[in-house]
Amino acid sequence: MFWTDPFAPFTAQVNRAAFLPAADVTVSDGDMVLTMDLPGLTAEDLEIEFVGGYLSVRGERKRPAVAEGNRLAHTERAFGRFERRIKLPEGVDVDKVTASMDNGVLSLIVPKPERMVPRTIAITTGDEQRQLETSAT
Repeated sequence: MFWTDPFAPFTAQVNRAAFLPAADVTVSDGDMVLTMDLPGLTAEDLEIEFVGGYLSVRGERKRPAVAEGNRLAHTERAFGRFERRIKLPEGVDVDKVTASMDNGVLSLIVPKPERMVPRTIAITTGDEQRQLETSAT
């Protein structure tokens, strides 16, 4: 058997979950960046929507076709439809969300709502101080 099928020990299919891309979320003072690993996919393979407060990324990683006369002897890579959703803070301006794809990595930049952007408050001293109003009773 070894000479006729060198991959015989590996012919059993491993029961794997469908493809689920790895994702990272980073947050800065001004925005949130969501990155996803989508090897083998292009921008045309993806749908990005904002619905009900969630940013949704959907697509499908399709199994490559096997040439006529060939067969799969062993497979470990995951394929299938997927959807990743992330809840966005209230007040996000969806029209300012940007998406880009480079070498199979999707990057979504979501600007923070104004209410969530940190503000610096200056401390005044001496003559610059505003006097508190007091009410006479």
